[in-house]
Amino acid sequence: MEVHHHPNVEKKGFKEYFLEFLMIFLAVTLGFFAENVREHFDEEKTGKQYLEDVRQELLQNKDLYQRYDSFFARKIPATDSLIKIFTNKKENEDLSITGRLINFTRLVFVSTISKAAYDQMVNSGGLKYIHDPAFRDSLTIYEGGIYNFEKYNEIVDDYRSDAFPDVSSIEPLYSMAPHAGDANVTMAPFSKLSQKERTEILNFYSIYLVRYESDKIIAARLNKKNDELIKMLDSMLNK
Repeated sequence: MEVHHHPNVEKKGFKEYFLEFLMIFLAVTLGFFAENVREHFDEEKTGKQYLEDVRQELLQNKDLYQRYDSFFARKIPATDSLIKIFTNKKENEDLSITGRLINFTRLVFVSTISKAAYDQMVNSGGLKYIHDPAFRDSLTIYEGGIYNFEKYNEIVDDYRSDAFPDVSSIEPLYSMAPHAGDANVTMAPFSKLSQKERTEILNFYSIYLVRYESDKIIAARLNKKNDELIKMLDSMLNK
């Protein structure tokens, strides 16, 4: 019967076990640090992309604020002139001017300030990539200002919608529709207005005037904050 002999296994010394442990430990540690470095660079890349998107949005809004300033600068004197016409009871003195001012004042204003990049960053948790607290706070204040601006205009629009039917029933705007291809038809004269009707018209257009004056001031503040944020971003992105 054949007898199998187990080979003699050389026992490892403490130093060899320690070296194996040390190599495994170093490999795990280096892997951990490598993963941290990779995540850090990924976060830096993601954060930079968010900031670039916000910067582009701010640059677009800068052009928009300039158009707003011009828009409100034209609306304010026109609306003020219309109010003076009704205050002085001269609405029928020059119906072409009265009709033009009414049409121009009543043009609906819709705020189109973009904040999609900011919303995308917030909704995706991107604010954690912004490590500058001053910029983060300024950006939050700026976006809050846009929200308040839009909410204010929504409130005014609600009032305008509620008051519109009554005021329109007083004003003979039906007569301003073009007839037979003539686009220069002058509105029909106003009937003699009662004090209540005149007050209703004055209140209606006074709300427009206050709105345009307020919007011009608020838009100027937003534009200033917009410029500050662009400068901060240019510094952060080394522009």
